[in-house]
Amino acid sequence: MENVLIIFLKYPEPGKVKTRLAKDIGNEKACAIYKLLAEGVIKNVAQKNLKTYDVHIFFTPADRETEIRTWLKPILDDNQGIKTQFRTQEGRNLGEKMSNAFRQILQEKCYKECITQRTATESPLKKGEEGGCKKNPQEKKFLHNTIIIGTDCPEIDATLIENAFDVLKEKDIVIGPCKDGGYYLLGMSRPVPVSFEQGSISDLFVDIDWSTDRVFEQTMEKIHKNNLSCSILKTSVDIDTQEDMNYYRITS
Repeated sequence: MENVLIIFLKYPEPGKVKTRLAKDIGNEKACAIYKLLAEGVIKNVAQKNLKTYDVHIFFTPADRETEIRTWLKPILDDNQGIKTQFRTQEGRNLGEKMSNAFRQILQEKCYKECITQRTATESPLKKGEEGGCKKNPQEKKFLHNTIIIGTDCPEIDATLIENAFDVLKEKDIVIGPCKDGGYYLLGMSRPVPVSFEQGSISDLFVDIDWSTDRVFEQTMEKIHKNNLSCSILKTSVDIDTQEDMNYYRITS
């Protein structure tokens, strides 16, 4: 089983990134801080990676791929041969985008067909279950342990990621809560049942009040509802506001 790290990334355009921080320090400075944070996280997880996981960068907007590749090329050229792929984020909101990203990585061959054939009342796939395709039972899918992060948490590094992948050897879910009530990391070792009413979006991402202090709490409720085993990492801070920056300076 391969380990895959998903990094969610935006093109650093003033006025489009770190908008809450920009209210205090202006669009240009907020964008510069976003770039520094993103570059720092990517350096930490790519250049110091012990080749225990591949890196997939899911970016937005789709028409900025060339600029994003150019921006990150100096960092990724020095990543010691770690496999890195670029993909576009797909979905109408953050939950759909994350669900679609997980689905792309977790599935192999017939996964999409197999998971949509399961009803909402069926139990999720058990740990280690390979779940052959119902259309062709001899064809089995291959699952990846998959973790998703953003670029707002400066404490994310390769050691933290490797520890999280170690957790997924025993647990279904690993999650890193943020001080503001969100989370900076979410990992899965197997698919989570989908919500058919929401267009086959993973249940972990449905009916979540994104960008509020209830995200972690609501996600944990979903984890418990689906009878998923879970390990919670240390609480950290995302840099979204001037207050976050001040807190990080004091505690770091």
